[in-house]
Amino acid sequence: MATRTYDTLIVGAGFTGIGTAIKLIEAGIDDFVILDRSDRVGGTWRDNTYPGAACDIPSLLYSFSYVKNPDWSRAYSPAAEIRQHIEGMVDSFDLRRRIQFGVEVN
Repeated sequence: MATRTYDTLIVGAGFTGIGTAIKLIEAGIDDFVILDRSDRVGGTWRDNTYPGAACDIPSLLYSFSYVKNPDWSRAYSPAAEIRQHIEGMVDSFDLRRRIQFGVEVN
């Protein structure tokens, strides 16, 4: 297997990792990869599936200024809805091709 070296490595395809990738693209930085130990994006919102899991701050504040979501279903959105928002950011910015799933960083 060939080894590839990137200028930038993002650990985790959760809210912060995806937001970082978007800002890198906006800054014209293209040589990066996102590593995630799971098989899909979402981070905390992917991993916490207990009943009632939801945002503990108003959802409008849990959006990046550069990727707003004016359509939250309620003030404190459920985890599944936040995860869908993250999935939407990944699709909108064509980030899936930059993510390597099933990779643990030690």
